[in-house]
Amino acid sequence: MLKLQALLLKSLSLAAICLLVALTSLPAEAQLSIPGKTGVLTGSVVDPQGAVIPHAVIQLTRDGADGATPITVTGDDLGHYSANLAPGRYTIEAQAPGFRTLLKGGVVVAPGKTQQLTLTLAIEVQQQQVTVSDSDLDSSPEKNGGAIILKGKDLDALSNNQDELTQQLQAMAGSDPETGNQFYVDGFTANKLPPKSSIREIRINQNPYSAQYDNLGYGRIEIFTKPGTDKLHGDFWNQGNDSPWNAKNPFVTTQPPYYSYQFNGDFNGPINKEMSYFVSIYNQNAVNDSIVDAETPSGSPFTQAISSPTHNLEFSPRFDFQFGKSQTISIRYQLSISAQTNAGVGQFNLASQGYNIHNTEQVLQFSDTQTYGAKIVNETRFQYTRDRNNELSQVFSPTVSVAGSFTSGGNPIGINHDNQDHYELQDYLHFAEGTHDLNMGGRLRAGRDANESTANFNGQYTFASLAAYQNNAPSQFSQTQGNPSLTVSLVDVGLFAEDNWKFKPDFTLSYGLRFESQTDIHDHADFGPRTALSWAIPGSKNKPPIAVIRTGAGFFYTRFASNNVLQAERQNGITETQTIITNPTFYPETCTSTPDPCTAGGSASSPTIYQVSPTLRSPYVFITGIGVDKPLGKYASISANYMYSRGQHLFLTRNVNAPLPGTYTVSDPTSGTRPLGNDDNVYQFVSDGASTRNRFVVNGNLHAKNLGLFGNFMLGKIESNTAGVNTFPSNSYDLHSDYGRASSDIRRRLFLGGYSRLPGKLFFNPFLVYQSSTPFNITVGQDLNGDSQFNDRPAFATDLTRSSVYQTKFGNFDSQPIAGQTIIPVNYGKGPGLIVMNLRLGKNFNFGPAVPDENPPSAPAPASKDSKTETKPPAKPVKKEIDRKYNLGIDVSADNVFNHVNLGAPVGVLGSSLFGTSTSLGSAFGNGSANRSVNLEMFFNF
Repeated sequence: MLKLQALLLKSLSLAAICLLVALTSLPAEAQLSIPGKTGVLTGSVVDPQGAVIPHAVIQLTRDGADGATPITVTGDDLGHYSANLAPGRYTIEAQAPGFRTLLKGGVVVAPGKTQQLTLTLAIEVQQQQVTVSDSDLDSSPEKNGGAIILKGKDLDALSNNQDELTQQLQAMAGSDPETGNQFYVDGFTANKLPPKSSIREIRINQNPYSAQYDNLGYGRIEIFTKPGTDKLHGDFWNQGNDSPWNAKNPFVTTQPPYYSYQFNGDFNGPINKEMSYFVSIYNQNAVNDSIVDAETPSGSPFTQAISSPTHNLEFSPRFDFQFGKSQTISIRYQLSISAQTNAGVGQFNLASQGYNIHNTEQVLQFSDTQTYGAKIVNETRFQYTRDRNNELSQVFSPTVSVAGSFTSGGNPIGINHDNQDHYELQDYLHFAEGTHDLNMGGRLRAGRDANESTANFNGQYTFASLAAYQNNAPSQFSQTQGNPSLTVSLVDVGLFAEDNWKFKPDFTLSYGLRFESQTDIHDHADFGPRTALSWAIPGSKNKPPIAVIRTGAGFFYTRFASNNVLQAERQNGITETQTIITNPTFYPETCTSTPDPCTAGGSASSPTIYQVSPTLRSPYVFITGIGVDKPLGKYASISANYMYSRGQHLFLTRNVNAPLPGTYTVSDPTSGTRPLGNDDNVYQFVSDGASTRNRFVVNGNLHAKNLGLFGNFMLGKIESNTAGVNTFPSNSYDLHSDYGRASSDIRRRLFLGGYSRLPGKLFFNPFLVYQSSTPFNITVGQDLNGDSQFNDRPAFATDLTRSSVYQTKFGNFDSQPIAGQTIIPVNYGKGPGLIVMNLRLGKNFNFGPAVPDENPPSAPAPASKDSKTETKPPAKPVKKEIDRKYNLGIDVSADNVFNHVNLGAPVGVLGSSLFGTSTSLGSAFGNGSANRSVNLEMFFNF
């Protein structure tokens, strides 16, 4: 492994040097300095903590040159700026969204010399502004109109609850289902968000076709945590929720008391001039209600609310070290401990399905950023993640699953001890030369998964209907036996190089190539070219562009996960064996250490194994799109984007030894001709799926001094024959029969968030999510083709007199299709939509000594001796509100404030008395125990 890492870093460094030499040999641009005539002013724009501020706008006005147009330059991705100037004395004005304007006078530029100047911008206190796109649009790829940047007070519009915050960010990103959402924390891939109080900035949908990332930018969420500051600061926040404050869950008549309490606090400050720290702690104690809405064995409705206590604790220190002016090292550690009782209970799962969870995760991150002059930056990052996850069923009797009615007995999860160790190494090099902005680097990930699992060792009985259960006639019994312990490892690598070439002031061409590979599959070379073109339509003289037109395309790959490798190596028929028995006659007998007593009482016995297909390869999605960004006056902007994607070689699972079509008879489970000549069920992970998606998205934002709104509206259509690697087709020999509306095909989505500052230091934050109907699949609850999967769909009824016909509000369906009938399309049912409005209303109290302005306006510079014109006096300063050292806030927030009942997916099993009805609440971005929940919050910072 070390040799591979060393070889990777050496290769990247050699490539970087070669490319740099080639670029420096290009013809000099016309604006380069001419010794003796012009000077160069260069440097970086940073915040008070030393973090770079990208894309700041710097205006340079030469003293004494009245009437001359100021020279304007824009910082790059890393906050660097450079300007070639005539000798003289200059006044500098630097601006960036969310920061105070910096005025600095008396800057002398000498002829033929280069001067370094760092510009530090103070954070704009009490200013809430969401930057979706600047009114002065440019063609840089990272400034696409669909991008969202949240920092400072902008984050107040989001929930402090980590689960709700995750849902909100996913709604804001509006991700592509094929690529999904991908979270990054301080540049590393992550599955869990840090506490909101430790988040410095969130960037969504930046530079969508960048070759640096494996996934499309639409749906990419980058989170940056806070470093320490040069003064002692602290933040404390707590939130409480109690059941009497909330609206009842509509699916249950009585509920045991439940509550939630969360606390988050942090301290940060300097250790010395070169070192700082940031330490945070988060704690949550909650008792939620899991709601059961099912049928009793006699067919009567049954509801129950079962308490499910949870506890979460997180501790995270971070240290930052500044070595001179060119090197910064950051070290961050995070410890997370979580526990839950009665997990797995709810909807059809009765109380006996409960299991307990206890998980511990430790994350260590290291990053080293080095700058070489004003144009070259190299960043090296390393992350180690240690997960120790434990799950334990409360009951170990066989599972009893009755389609569309209830699931009782023990949970099939059994005993699960999962120890995972993940390593991630990154090295990225950025440098700029003239009109080129180049990036290259690589990421190496390695993981080890040591797992001990007794899943399905207790066995499971499956009944096609409640009537079958009442007659003691299960359709299937399955049981797994063997060695529960196994260890697997997986390594993947990604290399990239890209260039953002602004070959004209209003044109930017981005082009790059990404290479990916991984172990444990035969496919080891995936090339993903990416390209994008942006044109800023020029405005009138001294005016920003009218609009920016953007287009791009690229190939994006998906990795094969280690848990799939683990399943294939475990259930290979040797390490573990799984047996499926059709129409068992021994219910409710329990099989013990050997399946012999059970196999003697079934119509057919089929050993079941999992395999990774020898032809499996990495799926890819080709994505292309076009869009336009346009400012609407001074305070608003709008962006419209159309995107088309085509997925190929998508993951799913097939029974490659299922009975051939037309050879299986439901009444005779022993029938059917299998291609391998035996009765084994051979489940193979394959890459035979496909998908198509069309999407049109409109993003808009309005940001003024005391009011801001940001949101998006999306129209889309998705067709696919797979919902992921664990999807089984209804017909293993005809995947086209399942190609249709995807389960994630929500045609219309709307997200709207914002802020408003009211008189009296009151603040108001709305958050609205709307989704049109969600499709659901309609099945017959039986295995009609002998593949051991209960996902077969009915046909459109042609003879309503048949006993197998069901007349429903969705149509008339025949659960025993006959020749000449048409099978209904996949996901034919139309489920409910969703609309959620969350609100937060609060008040701030500022007190204590006044905080001095860190960037007071500079005194006007004296005119140069040879100037014949007096310098203009500075504009009259705007009166600003005095900032105080201490800030105390109280607020009340409500999730689903209008108490609208958002229903979950309806029951799709024909024959169930609950068919077509919802038995649970949908995703409500709030407390699942209640339809509407109210939270009280208080925070204090200094």
